[in-house]
Amino acid sequence: MSDTKVYDKIFSIHDQAIGTLRTLHIPPYPTHYKKYFDEIFIEQADQALLKAQKEDETLTDTQNDLARYLDIAHRSLMTFVESHADISHVAELQENYISKATEEGVERCMNFVEGLSELGRNMSNELKKAKNKIEELSSELQNALAQLTTDPLTQISNRKGLIEDLNGVVVAGQHKTLPLVIMMIDADNFKLLNDVHGHLAGDKVLYFLAQSIKSTIRSGDKVYRYGGEEFVVVLNRCEKDQAFSIADKIRSKIEHSHLIYAGKTIHVTVSVGVTIHRIGDNYDDFMGRADKALYQAKNEGKNKTILSD
Repeated sequence: MSDTKVYDKIFSIHDQAIGTLRTLHIPPYPTHYKKYFDEIFIEQADQALLKAQKEDETLTDTQNDLARYLDIAHRSLMTFVESHADISHVAELQENYISKATEEGVERCMNFVEGLSELGRNMSNELKKAKNKIEELSSELQNALAQLTTDPLTQISNRKGLIEDLNGVVVAGQHKTLPLVIMMIDADNFKLLNDVHGHLAGDKVLYFLAQSIKSTIRSGDKVYRYGGEEFVVVLNRCEKDQAFSIADKIRSKIEHSHLIYAGKTIHVTVSVGVTIHRIGDNYDDFMGRADKALYQAKNEGKNKTILSD
């Protein structure tokens, strides 16, 4: 099942969970949301979705982050309501002052002016409090959203980030060719590396690969951890004649690097599949060609770059 279909099903379940909470008048705190999400997921998940959940090692973290996002959004709303109520109360007091001043005559003018001054200070304080709280929650919300699309091990974007970024771009390429290139990069013999050096060493290698790729590409390009030992690079404003050169530069740099772990040198190579955008490409078409090129590079002996246009 494609990533797009998986996300469609997951967000459908999410919408149902939120709808249930709203119907029951239950606030979407993480514990409440998770309970109903899990119940609906168990009822509706087919074998393909269960398999996708098992294969995606970051799914649990993503669900927790999503719950955190909902909690922040809820607290933002409640803070706005509370601030609005405070400001409304101040405005009501101000209206009372105006009414009394009109009714009781000019002799109360001085008290009226003093009262308005005090109300102005109160209003200003309430607005500052609301502004500070909104800024605090906005910052927290932005951090939570960033975490949803960041791989915690390698500190680069994850597959969810890739899907969001690429789906938004390929829409513009339905009727024209875009100067866009995708690379799929896979560490060679990674299972053997884990068996020989241990999984901690494997984690170090993944971080090393991510940072090596990131340091090689341009600032406008982006690298993602696609899953396991696989990475995806999206090159913007890149033509066919540049694509192979950049991809093979990454492969060569990794081949000739020496990673030291626990006093031992770990030699790592990668295989790279490259493709360029075609008119009308959707996400699956585009990624599928890059994956096919990567598969060819693996079959031809690994530590190789293949371009499929």
